[in-house]
Amino acid sequence: MKDLLRLFFVIFSLFFFVSCGGNENGSAQETESDSDGDGAAVALRILRDADSGCTGMQLDCITTDIAAINFQIRNGKGETVFQKSVPRNKLKDLGKELTGIKNADNATLIVAVFLGDNMNDPKWEGKATGLKFEKGKTTSATILLYPTAAQQKEIAMPERLETARFGHSATVLIDGRILISGGFTSCGSNGKCAATESVEIIDMESGKIETLAPMTAKRAMHTTVALNDGSVLFIGGVQGFSSVQQESEFKDYPLLPYSQSGAVTTIERYMPSYPKFNMKENGLGTPIANYTEAVSTPSEIPFLAFQSVLTKKISDTQTEVFLVGGLDEKDENNTPSNKTYKFTITDSTADDGSVSISEVSEFEEVTESSEESEEAVPSPMLLPALAYSSGSILAVGGRNNSSKFAASLISENKSENIGENSDNIFFANSIVSDSALYTFGGMPNKSGVLENSKNNGATRKWNLDGSMTIFDKSENILRSWNANVAFAETVHDSNNNRFIVIGGTDAEDLYQVINATDFELYGSSPTHKMTDKRIMPKASIVPAGVIGNRQILVITGGTSALNSSGSAVNTIKINLL
Repeated sequence: MKDLLRLFFVIFSLFFFVSCGGNENGSAQETESDSDGDGAAVALRILRDADSGCTGMQLDCITTDIAAINFQIRNGKGETVFQKSVPRNKLKDLGKELTGIKNADNATLIVAVFLGDNMNDPKWEGKATGLKFEKGKTTSATILLYPTAAQQKEIAMPERLETARFGHSATVLIDGRILISGGFTSCGSNGKCAATESVEIIDMESGKIETLAPMTAKRAMHTTVALNDGSVLFIGGVQGFSSVQQESEFKDYPLLPYSQSGAVTTIERYMPSYPKFNMKENGLGTPIANYTEAVSTPSEIPFLAFQSVLTKKISDTQTEVFLVGGLDEKDENNTPSNKTYKFTITDSTADDGSVSISEVSEFEEVTESSEESEEAVPSPMLLPALAYSSGSILAVGGRNNSSKFAASLISENKSENIGENSDNIFFANSIVSDSALYTFGGMPNKSGVLENSKNNGATRKWNLDGSMTIFDKSENILRSWNANVAFAETVHDSNNNRFIVIGGTDAEDLYQVINATDFELYGSSPTHKMTDKRIMPKASIVPAGVIGNRQILVITGGTSALNSSGSAVNTIKINLL
């Protein structure tokens, strides 16, 4: 039997016309019948080996390795109202095998595929939710089957994004779909990359990709907040990115190899169209049209280029947003900011459909004593890594040449510098976990120059009490082999307490996994070489229970290079965690 994990997607188009009276021809019943239930047409999509010789449409070819397929229907109360296991030799006659489905509203159809002789452990699973089974009518469902075991390689979904992109956002919605918005699509010969307003949505149940109405603003590297009614806030971002080294440095800063421009100063509330694919195909659910609208703010919010944004959910209805550092492009002196701002989002969408933004408050400015005197001077930050702790913001890296510190703890009434004589890093990837901020890679500022060396694979742990640990092994933590691991995607695999670092500069095609306990890199599986090169990709974790019993890591976008030679990625890869 072929290795079903070294695979690509084909469409397994089994149309199970389930006529509940046992129609001899196995055809769909589109009109009223005398049966005790209804008909169901199911199209399954399953991964197959590229060398199997199957085109994906011949049932005889595709069913070679299948022992049986189990179909289960649960009603809205979770009660099983239909269950049938169909062996391989009877898959052709499903019209006769699957009969007697009872009427059920808000039903869930669960499909499990068994291989070989093991009928206790399904190897593939999928489901469709929110269905209605009614006497005399055909219910159709397109179901994407996922392997039940964790993968050692990422595997491709059947459809691709319509717009290849990087530096985008990927937000998991309340129904398990993923909203893809904005990002850059390519970089010109001048090294400048322009943002797009394009929006798409990934339906995880069916594997279908739909293009939605565009945003009102072109934005990339922006922040999103999912709201209680299924809409999403798009916050800030930039319109441009450049990989051309700055001709003149920012005040007291080293030359930077990457820059942002055209800060987007608006907040946009975006409503994806509902319901999801299978419900829509069956005319179920309450249709909601795709729309977007500007969110009014009581005063102008100081969104800047080179600004880091952190969101902190403090209740079911309130989220705090922090803006740290950045560069005001209107400033003729080109002086980076040492300021931190905060505003609060109040989400009343579940009650009255409204969302509101509070007044903007300002935290204590970050300063430190100058080398010439004890007087406090501004200590600005560009794209620092951020974490939140007990009302304070930990901001790491992006400091100027004169700074003696690598980080600061910033609150409304106090600013405390920490990390003296430690590396001041730029463009580091970061993640917050277990009351600590972890930074992966980045470019250290050494004597006023950004160092680009093999040492840029260092991983640091910044405890939120202000102490720091550098996890330097005899070999690089990140297997960049070159330098400058930046603009990767980092996620925490909570099931196995591992950090996953996806792509990034000089590690474009690497999927790297680090044990969060001892910080040993898994040098082989699950660390592996990806089929796509991805800089500025996005990874979303779909919670366990949406499809099966495992979390699903969904990787979208990225580019092979941050210049005109780069090619943006539109393939969508998954990995079960």
